[in-house]
Amino acid sequence: MAERILEPVLALLLAGLVLIGQVQVSGANHGAMWLDLAACVTSALGALRSREGPWIFFVVLLSYVAIPQNWVTLGELAMLIPVLGMGIRGQKQMRRILSPLMLAVVVYRSVLDEPFQRAWTYFGFWMVAVAAAWLVGDAFTRSRAAQRQAAEIALLGQRTQIARDLHDVVAHDLSNVALRAQHALLLGNGDPDDLHFIAHTASKCVDDMRHLLRLLRDVDGASRAPGRWREPDVSATVDEQVERLRTAGFKVSAQIEGSLEDLRGTVPHAVSWILVEACNNVLRHGNPAQPCAILLTNNSSTLDLAVINSASGMHAVQRPGRLGIVGMRERAIAAGGSLDVRQHAEKWIVNATFPKGRLNEAGGGG
Repeated sequence: MAERILEPVLALLLAGLVLIGQVQVSGANHGAMWLDLAACVTSALGALRSREGPWIFFVVLLSYVAIPQNWVTLGELAMLIPVLGMGIRGQKQMRRILSPLMLAVVVYRSVLDEPFQRAWTYFGFWMVAVAAAWLVGDAFTRSRAAQRQAAEIALLGQRTQIARDLHDVVAHDLSNVALRAQHALLLGNGDPDDLHFIAHTASKCVDDMRHLLRLLRDVDGASRAPGRWREPDVSATVDEQVERLRTAGFKVSAQIEGSLEDLRGTVPHAVSWILVEACNNVLRHGNPAQPCAILLTNNSSTLDLAVINSASGMHAVQRPGRLGIVGMRERAIAAGGSLDVRQHAEKWIVNATFPKGRLNEAGGGG
């Protein structure tokens, strides 16, 4: 942090001036030099120990009252460093207490035994110097507050966008639940697939709504960090489904081409959901003796997902009318894409395509 090194840097520069003055001034007092160096060192302590540092410096500064008046010193200038540092750190109460005390010490040291006119000149110099350090410290504080406010506004906008995206996902999940429930009512036989889908998706919707409410309810800056809710990790979902199929005895390969870091909004939700549902179909209807593949390609124009497996006889051919495929197609359309499910030779292919021009649009829906 730049503010933390400002005081040590200024102290180091002043210490350099002290050493140069020691060399340039003939007959310079070594005691004055060591006192000045001590003042330089302690003036920077506030950057490390914000509460004790300025007080330690003040104790060292008091030593200047007791030294001979003919000692040539520069360490009094170090008092501007903690005044500046306290302003930067927002230690207003400590600054109001210490600044007049330090100012009194350096003014006393400067005007003692000086003619009236010169004494007023020294007094004016210290008043202007302390006022400048005070104002610069306040400027730092205001700048940092403005940056913090801008970051909070940007974070609030990001959270609002996430809430909109999550709203879209929940809305489409609930639509699919309604479709499955209507389908079960029409059949009148309580298909286990429909009941399983309704139970699973309804549970997911409850979790998503909790995330949404938490996003909208949190007001503390720490609690509304983006980590509270993240976009799905599509790569991790691919790995999970590969492991899931292999555990079930399938010979599966997976290939990802292109970066997936630019996926936003409902698109990663749609891709992950379609991938899971397609793998569910592989598990239900695929032939474990035959290889299957997951292909995910993100290029300059489209994002393509393909799940390919060997169909086990005519049973798989009769599945296109089922609402699992309808749900995948609805999810793809909701995210700005399309879904194609077909059988080619002995292969069953689920292919979801999201045009690149629609990816950002899908992320901004309300």
